[in-house]
Amino acid sequence: MDTFRPFSALHAGALCAIACCIALAVFLARRRGPGPLPGAVERAVGWAYVAAWATTFTFLAFPPLAEPAKTYPLQLCHWTGLAAAAYLITRWGPLRPIVYFWGLALCTQALITPTLVEGPAIWPFWFFWGTHGIIVGVALYDVIALGYRPALRDYAIACGAAAAYFAVVLPLDLAFGWNYGFVGAGKPEVPTLVDVLGPWPERLGIIVPLVAGVMFLLLLPWTLARRRRAGLESNA
Repeated sequence: MDTFRPFSALHAGALCAIACCIALAVFLARRRGPGPLPGAVERAVGWAYVAAWATTFTFLAFPPLAEPAKTYPLQLCHWTGLAAAAYLITRWGPLRPIVYFWGLALCTQALITPTLVEGPAIWPFWFFWGTHGIIVGVALYDVIALGYRPALRDYAIACGAAAAYFAVVLPLDLAFGWNYGFVGAGKPEVPTLVDVLGPWPERLGIIVPLVAGVMFLLLLPWTLARRRRAGLESNA
């Protein structure tokens, strides 16, 4: 109960639990019908995560838990999770592309190859899965239940925000020898996609277009659907 291994039964159980929570949330929302304002349950979930986020990183900021290379809130998923919670609370439109593109293009990698080592007896296990669960959950919930349809402008927002994130994190990684955002010289302790991208710093030239390309693939179905609908309407 103190340790976690990727591709174990515990890993599968965590993914199943997240999938079930997403399916239940979508079912209840579609049954109720989308509204312009967040519901009470959405706000409660959002505020609960904000409280967990703030409490976790407050405790991690002080000894003996503080470990600058790992415990600062500088991972992209840390901020995507906060954006997802804020969107549940406020329904603020500019948060949608961050949650959708960052969440589905980037943060899903943590579900497939988690860098987690703590088991369910230790708090980081729950915070890790809660963070990535709310990210992917809100991204899918927004599309399926709330009718979000990303456009080119949303893609541009997500790319611009990602560029700003890396512009902040990369100098910190270089200055202190960290690996936040997986753009530093180090590698995670467990195998991830980073391992197949080559040595540093050459892999930075792969990561940037790869991130932009995967996010574009998430835009493509909606762009094609709009063009098809526009063609059908012009022929009607």
